[in-house]
Amino acid sequence: MNRLAQFQAACGPTLIGDVPAPGSDKLSPARVTVTEPPSEQSVQAAKKLEEFYDLVAAAGGAVERVTGLTREIAAKHSEIMSTFDLMKSSSMRQEVEALTQQLNASAQASAEILDTMKRETDKLKATPEMESHFIGVIRIEENQRRYLLYRLSKAMEAYERQQNSVESQYRAQTERQIKIKYTNPDGSAIDDETAKELAQAVLDNNTTSSIFQQSKDVLAQIIETRNDIYHIERSMRTLNQLFNDLAFLVHEQGEIMDVVLRNIETTTQYVEAGRKEMKRARKYQRRSRRKLCCLVLLVAAIIALFVLAAVLGKTL
Repeated sequence: MNRLAQFQAACGPTLIGDVPAPGSDKLSPARVTVTEPPSEQSVQAAKKLEEFYDLVAAAGGAVERVTGLTREIAAKHSEIMSTFDLMKSSSMRQEVEALTQQLNASAQASAEILDTMKRETDKLKATPEMESHFIGVIRIEENQRRYLLYRLSKAMEAYERQQNSVESQYRAQTERQIKIKYTNPDGSAIDDETAKELAQAVLDNNTTSSIFQQSKDVLAQIIETRNDIYHIERSMRTLNQLFNDLAFLVHEQGEIMDVVLRNIETTTQYVEAGRKEMKRARKYQRRSRRKLCCLVLLVAAIIALFVLAAVLGKTL
């Protein structure tokens, strides 16, 4: 009975291998694979990170939706300003309103997830022992949260710039419509300053000027544009409230960045000091080499003199 074959079959190929056959002179080291079970700390850290990265994916998806909706809203506003079909523009205004609500909801959801991420990380700092136990997990979570906060802030800033740009375009369009469609009571053309005053009067819901009585249809279009500006201003107020909610998070990130900058400045000072020390060391090294060369030349000259003296002594 072959006991070695039975032992190999029982252990499996991962435990023992390259065992020479009976009677063979070939010897080779056996390979033994031992799988160490993960520690309880590693299991807990992996579980914490898995749950945290679910939040990261949700927050990242919400930020991506904000960015995508910002582009869609900008495109819709461009279509509204370029169309003359009142029914179509009214339909597109409803679409813009729905997209704006979706964007605000996505931004709010992202902010809430970021707040949840902060609370989860703070739980790992409940005691010094826990903080020491999960120090690696804490650093990963804080870095991920800071990066998502940066992305959300950039997305909201882009949305704010887009809304301000659209509002300016709507105001300019209102002024152009007034200059093209209306005239002064004496029949003369309306200048830029008057057009700006009349556009502001429309925005202030004051359309009692006799100039506006010249065309009710144009006035209706201008009022629709005014309503678009009102919607933009309302969305900007919502955006401002969200920025207020994020203010604490941004402030906290700013404090962390201050610490990083101080560390960078300190590191720069150390690097500069090290560079000076390196220059000094190179200077000493060059001096040492020159001294060594001089010493070698001196020893060679002395040896040459002794050799020359010995040769001359034999000759004489």
